[in-house]
Amino acid sequence: MSKLAVLALPILLSPARLIAQNPAVRAEQEGKPIIVTATRKPKSSFDVPRAISVLDLDSQEPSVGKQLRSMPDALKEISGISVQKTGPAQGSPKIRGQTGFRTLLLVDGIRINTAFWRSGNVEYWNTVDPLGLERIEIVRGPGSVLYGSDAVAGVAQAFSKGPGNPADFGSSFRMRTTGIFRYSSAEDSFIERLETRGNAGGDFGWHVGISYKDFGEIIAGRSIGQLENTAYREVDGDAKLVFPLTATTALTFGFQHVGQDDGPRTHSTVFAKPWRGTTIGSDFRRDISQERDLIYSQYSLGQMGDLFDSGWLSLSYQRFDEEERRVRSDSRLRVQGVTDHQLGFLGRFSKAYGRFDVTLGFEYYHEDIDSDFIEYNPGGSVNNVRLRGAVADEASYDQFGLYAQAEFPVWRNFEATIGARFNYFAADADQVDPTGSSGFQPVHRSWRAYVGSAYLMWKPRADLRVFTGIAQSFRAPNLSDLTRNDIALSSDLEIPSTNLDPEKYLTFELGGRYDDGDRRASITTFYTDVNDRIQRFPTGNIVGGLTEVSKANVGNGYFLGFEAEAATLLDFMDLDEWEFYGYVDFVRARVDSSDPADPPKTKPKGIPPAKGQVGIRWLDPEQKYSFEVFVPMAYHVRPSDFNAAERRNTQRIPPDGLPGYALLGLRGSARLSDKLTASIAIENITNRDYRIFDSGINEPGTNFIFTLRAIF
Repeated sequence: MSKLAVLALPILLSPARLIAQNPAVRAEQEGKPIIVTATRKPKSSFDVPRAISVLDLDSQEPSVGKQLRSMPDALKEISGISVQKTGPAQGSPKIRGQTGFRTLLLVDGIRINTAFWRSGNVEYWNTVDPLGLERIEIVRGPGSVLYGSDAVAGVAQAFSKGPGNPADFGSSFRMRTTGIFRYSSAEDSFIERLETRGNAGGDFGWHVGISYKDFGEIIAGRSIGQLENTAYREVDGDAKLVFPLTATTALTFGFQHVGQDDGPRTHSTVFAKPWRGTTIGSDFRRDISQERDLIYSQYSLGQMGDLFDSGWLSLSYQRFDEEERRVRSDSRLRVQGVTDHQLGFLGRFSKAYGRFDVTLGFEYYHEDIDSDFIEYNPGGSVNNVRLRGAVADEASYDQFGLYAQAEFPVWRNFEATIGARFNYFAADADQVDPTGSSGFQPVHRSWRAYVGSAYLMWKPRADLRVFTGIAQSFRAPNLSDLTRNDIALSSDLEIPSTNLDPEKYLTFELGGRYDDGDRRASITTFYTDVNDRIQRFPTGNIVGGLTEVSKANVGNGYFLGFEAEAATLLDFMDLDEWEFYGYVDFVRARVDSSDPADPPKTKPKGIPPAKGQVGIRWLDPEQKYSFEVFVPMAYHVRPSDFNAAERRNTQRIPPDGLPGYALLGLRGSARLSDKLTASIAIENITNRDYRIFDSGINEPGTNFIFTLRAIF
């Protein structure tokens, strides 16, 4: 078969065929795909001095990527990432052992992270519809120089579908309509999507899509069976218009909507099923509904004289709306919600100065946040109205950043990348006190942060790259840090902590990758020094049976780990069209703890165990069919590995430890015609009971997934 068909990314292709083929940004450089997130400009993926992955979701070739149910699920088979699920509608990727507001999510360059994201597992990655995406790029490791706060452990950027490259529009009217149908047996779910794309000559192009998702009750492994109270529904929509202005400039308008109704948190309810000693919750109901709306305009600029070679401007408005409806054991209904209005203005410019390729940019985001809380008696009358919800009411959060990065050759086969960033943050919250008598004062705080990075790439041969780097990253306190008054985990009550400072991190990385077209391998090791990490600690008070916790900059310590990947064609066995692959990753961390039940240095909450995957796939020379056998694996977690917070969280974490697992799955696809592609997968064939660490529910048992894609 052609070697071009198996050209690798800088790391191993994951089981979902990580090949970037986005026609809007794809360019060829030495036969390798192009990535933009790692450097903020198109660059050959093989030459990026970072650990990266690219997930292609809109390729016309048969692809298992079309079998995905959610954005977090799209990342579950990528080295260095573990996907926790509090409930079926909530998924929080852990990148290099960290999650929540220590990882950054972008859509088309715009931040999805908001000022009310929590420190732990969050549900907001589920507000991105993977069926509306062309590809996802992931940069594992620090990204604060280019992307600011929260980009501590990694950056994931989702690129939405569009009409294609304006240069390919042509002069005639063209339109294509696509329908996608997905059925999953162990989720009892149906997903339907209808989308259309086209162009009216060279005047403009469009893409419009709508997705409907109906998820039923999950059927777990052989001893658990059906999990009650795990069903929910979702309706998503997206649109994009592209107007070519000149040969090098274009104006883009985009819209996205995700609406998720009553996503259950089953673990805290009476419907939970015990597993290996987990406890059943006492809530009669706990559902979260989410909505996200994004509207933006983006202007791609061509060369403007001597000022710059290319540029990009973005103006966006985004609205997040979340409501939790919870019926506690006293049969009272508690409804609390938060609404965030976010404005963003971004700019990026690139210029070549001799041997120096320079990228400059700015970012400004302003958020207005309102929250509410009301409690009803069993009969429906109002029992209690608080002055605010989970975070402060009548609050605002601003962040402004300037950054610069330069790439240049330094000596023979060595290339350096250096960057720096300045950031300013301001948090203002008037209604911090939930009752008016708790003594919590309004917040009016501001911070400045300066960070830098330096990476070095060595290119000794055409098929070998070695890189190393050092990078600072940071996370400014957000409104959740400063003002949260809500239940944390399952048994803690988190109270406002208004006197916090930014977290600071320093990461050292060393990695290498090899790719000769038939065999490829990659390994990256990292060490992150942690300073002033914001940590929860018990205050000694018990409120309503919950352990009251506050927060302080008390966490100093480290994270270290590695990600190793490899793949080879089996040509040495005369199986030229078969490929064997595997990956493994591991994270270890120790950070100061002020919890009296922990030793002075302890593992932070939620660090996943070592995991990996092996598989064998058939590579069809004509790219009409695909077939794969895969075995995902995870190491066990012993009870002695739990910290105090995890030991208290018995609704989600089995007190006698979490068993490891090795699962068996099959999947494949066939292009039945130029307009019809079918995919099928069988996951967890042995119907094993298992749970991803720190999750609130078990994963599905034996699961048949069927997907049909038709072009009209």
